[in-house]
Amino acid sequence: MKSSNVIISILVFVCFALYVAIELKIPCKDSEKECGANTKRLKTENDSLRENNKVMDEKYLSFQMRADSLQERMSGIQQTILQLKTKQHEKINAIDSLTNDELFGFFSKFNTESTGTK
Repeated sequence: MKSSNVIISILVFVCFALYVAIELKIPCKDSEKECGANTKRLKTENDSLRENNKVMDEKYLSFQMRADSLQERMSGIQQTILQLKTKQHEKINAIDSLTNDELFGFFSKFNTESTGTK
């Protein structure tokens, strides 16, 4: 989120600078030729900045989509972790409820009950 705020701040600053440059129009003191050259230079610079803004906007959207997909994956992983923890606690609670004889039988795989006699 912080990187997107930085990118948005940069875009706003560039747009504001373009607006100021267009509205204030650099005054020409030496001659009309220099003023025309400054205007052409500023127009090409503005076009360049607009292209850079388009590229940055595309990158921003790409990063935003990537961040969203990572957030979704992270949510799924957290859900899986929660389910695993729940299963683990259920098994621990089941073992805690066993008596000493049942624990012995559980860990040794030894069956203390008789078979086939009634």
